[in-house]
Amino acid sequence: MADLIVGLDIGTSAVRAAELDVSSKPPKLLNYGQIGLPPGSVVNGEIHDATAVAEAVRRLWKNGRFSTTSVIVGIAGLRAITREIDLPFVPDNEVDSAVRFHSEEVIPFPPDKTILSSQVLSDYTSPEGAKMRRVLVAAAHADLVEGVVAVAENAGLVVEGVDLVSSALVRAIFDGAAGDQPEAIVSVGAGLTVVVIHQNGRPQFVRTIGSGGNATTAAIASALDLPLADAEALKRRLGEPTPQVQAAMQSIQVTVDDLINEIRNSIQYFASLPGRLPVSRILVTGGGSSLHGFIPMLGAQIHLPVHSVSPLDRLDITKVDLTPDQAAEVSPVLSTPIGLALPESNPAVKQSNLLPPEIIRRTRLHNIQQRTMQVAAVIVVLLAVFGGWKIFQVHSAQNDVNALNSSIGTLNAQIPKYNLVVAADAAYTQGKARRTNVLGQSIDWPQALTNLISITPARLQVQSFVGTSGNGTATTPATTTPATTTPASNTVSASIGFVATALTGPGPGLTSPSLWTQAIANDPAKMFANPVPTSITTNSDGSVSFPCTISVTPFASLAKNASLQ
Repeated sequence: MADLIVGLDIGTSAVRAAELDVSSKPPKLLNYGQIGLPPGSVVNGEIHDATAVAEAVRRLWKNGRFSTTSVIVGIAGLRAITREIDLPFVPDNEVDSAVRFHSEEVIPFPPDKTILSSQVLSDYTSPEGAKMRRVLVAAAHADLVEGVVAVAENAGLVVEGVDLVSSALVRAIFDGAAGDQPEAIVSVGAGLTVVVIHQNGRPQFVRTIGSGGNATTAAIASALDLPLADAEALKRRLGEPTPQVQAAMQSIQVTVDDLINEIRNSIQYFASLPGRLPVSRILVTGGGSSLHGFIPMLGAQIHLPVHSVSPLDRLDITKVDLTPDQAAEVSPVLSTPIGLALPESNPAVKQSNLLPPEIIRRTRLHNIQQRTMQVAAVIVVLLAVFGGWKIFQVHSAQNDVNALNSSIGTLNAQIPKYNLVVAADAAYTQGKARRTNVLGQSIDWPQALTNLISITPARLQVQSFVGTSGNGTATTPATTTPATTTPASNTVSASIGFVATALTGPGPGLTSPSLWTQAIANDPAKMFANPVPTSITTNSDGSVSFPCTISVTPFASLAKNASLQ
């Protein structure tokens, strides 16, 4: 069964989503899309124009035709951070409480406005001999998380989880090629650049730089006195040998150098931390990384191997039918939504969820309500079917009642109307006696059938049922088949009717007929007697089939039962 997850990335310049089937190996990309945002809608990862962003998300879902409204949303910015905390050893179920107790020392947000998620990185012994735990803490300001969740919900979505963009980047890009060596993932977005250094898929260091592709666009617009839209178009032409393009290239040099310096400083700071292995390589993604000359300049200044990577390399993309050129164009901006939809590949790594508890409860309630409505719909359908069947039963019984009343009316009509009083009285008495006789000899079939159903053993299946009214003695000829059969008596005692049935039940031999015979003999209503199985046939699956004739006793008459009177 498909396990469909949608990752939603609310970026500075656009909202983007990717839907994955994570039950397949490799995960399958089923759908993706993006809708641009007006400038200033999202600044430093925080939503400034909730109406515009919610409208963009609605358009994204309408155009993209995603199969679910449940999403995992990513957050990034100066108010979404990760920190390492060293704690005295506590059991796993007490780690979150211990982290919250110590978080005020390293988390720069008010405790009542901080949402935390933690995972244990390692256990070690301090120089003093104390047993310790090193914990990676993901923290976000509640206003940042609630703003993103509110926009998604206003767009009609159900937020199942909130995760850091840095963690999503690791899931989307990490391929295990670096071995035990740390590697840096740099995602250059429009307004933010995220640097995350991980080791074997575990984030070790995260820094968000408040600069990205928009800074180079602004530099071109300022230097050449162009509108931002024209500057963005000119930026995409960098590398062409025209005077205007060369002037644009010179105008962004300072901005690009500043960004590269921030990236280099981040990596150097990580390398200065005690016990850290050197970073082996840098993997670059994000829409801003396609800037002409950026990757060679980054490698030249940091002196590490730099590679442009695509999150599509780890996915089955046959469903979306992308050409190589199309895949190269969209892959840099899909790293975050794809990573949000992917589960952790390393079972030892706990996926962060910064969704506030009250929203988790609301989402859980929403899911319960949906399942309840589905169950209720099934129950309504079953009740409708059962009700139709009962109506049919009542209609059939009413037809029997009408026929019986017609017979009684015919009898009453035969009473002489103009005889003497004594003759009329005698005729009336005779009619009553005749009616009593009819009721005594007529079978209350609905009541009899209900009783027969109630006493039929669960292990037997009635394949056919034919009822006959009338007293006397019935004889049914035995039948044989090529399978092994067991003879049985065919004589049925006097009664007010007979029931001919065909049954199937478990073998071998007389087991099922004996069950049937015992059930008739133990009939608490005493409506049936003298079960006579006429033959026993052993079927290929080991079960046996046998027809049987049953006497209907006067206890099943209309005189004894009131359902049709």
